[in-house]
Amino acid sequence: MRGSIAGLLLVYSAISLPATGFVMQEISLCSFGDDKNGSVTFGYYFAFNHQYIVGYDSKINMFLPYQSIEQMMMVVRRFTTQFNTNPDMLNYVKSEEKRCKNEIKTFWNYTVERRERPSMEVFVPDQNEDNLPLLICFVWGFYPDNIAVYWIKNNKTVVKTETEVVQTGEWSYQVVSKLDLRDALPTDDYTCKVEHQSLEEPMAKTWRAGLTSIQIIKISVSSVIFALGLIVLISGVVCWRNAKRSGYTPIPGYNDFN
Repeated sequence: MRGSIAGLLLVYSAISLPATGFVMQEISLCSFGDDKNGSVTFGYYFAFNHQYIVGYDSKINMFLPYQSIEQMMMVVRRFTTQFNTNPDMLNYVKSEEKRCKNEIKTFWNYTVERRERPSMEVFVPDQNEDNLPLLICFVWGFYPDNIAVYWIKNNKTVVKTETEVVQTGEWSYQVVSKLDLRDALPTDDYTCKVEHQSLEEPMAKTWRAGLTSIQIIKISVSSVIFALGLIVLISGVVCWRNAKRSGYTPIPGYNDFN
């Protein structure tokens, strides 16, 4: 039915109108209000050359003709009547209206009410532009963008960062907070604390002055290798000394005769 009206209108307009180009559109509109339980507006129209010619009125469950080009009004009224007397067409538009109303929950869940938990890491960068000792708190993957990042030194709040939140390419946000460590002591510990709508309680990670976990692993591996080498060396020296005490001296060329 929807295809027939498009074809007949185009044929009729080609015969009756002087224009040489025609555009026929089937338009389904679904718009939501500014709150989850707000109004949903549904519209279903046919347009000819960007002008509405037939539209569905959900209040009275009928199609109505729009004022159009005078030469086309006869065929527009004709198809308006056919739409209103065709149960399949009316059922189709009702199903589209129902789908529109049901989609408001999905729309809000994936937009305004969407919540993504942040991930975070606290570390000392290997290099930085200012060549100053810095502590970095990197927070990423959160949504929406409203977030609070605090630095806590020895259980006392140092500063709440106002660092600009940056949008990433996967519809989430990230933020980087820097803390100057020039006055840090070996006994100090620093905690980066994050508050966000997706968290039931704040997220936090603590960093203490001293060796990092990677440095500790490297030193541990080096110590094990050194210890194994030392054991081999000591074993070799002991064997050599025991052989010397027993008076054993290898006879040159002995193995050549055997």
